[in-house]
Amino acid sequence: MYRHILIPTDGSKLAERGVTHGLALAKSLGAKVSFIFVVEPFAEVSGRFLEAIATYAELRKEQAKSVLDSAASSARTAGVSCETIQGESGQPHQAIIAAAADKGCDLIVMSSHGRSGLSALLIGSVTNKVLAHAKTPVLVCP
Repeated sequence: MYRHILIPTDGSKLAERGVTHGLALAKSLGAKVSFIFVVEPFAEVSGRFLEAIATYAELRKEQAKSVLDSAASSARTAGVSCETIQGESGQPHQAIIAAAADKGCDLIVMSSHGRSGLSALLIGSVTNKVLAHAKTPVLVCP
């Protein structure tokens, strides 16, 4: 049924649910997985904050590598073939949808951060935006 599953992660405990469910599904189906971590860049900044932002950006890239390495290790342990993708986009949902298309994924498995009410309305969620715009089926793990 599904041969290639995209699993977005941000390293959070909640995102780990999506990783766990996605790997279990991939193993049961004999599918391969691609993990993606999208780093959101800061807008152009100058002056005294430039160095701090550059340092933060490097820390986020290191975090992405660490999270993706951990996910790949979990996949190896489960016997699931995988690859990792480190993306950068001001719109993470667009990067996730583009990666699914570029890699030929036929399912996206991700967790929901469970925002509701005013916070969901004002902030929105990456998961909701992926659900609204993806042409690829999306499995959401609460």
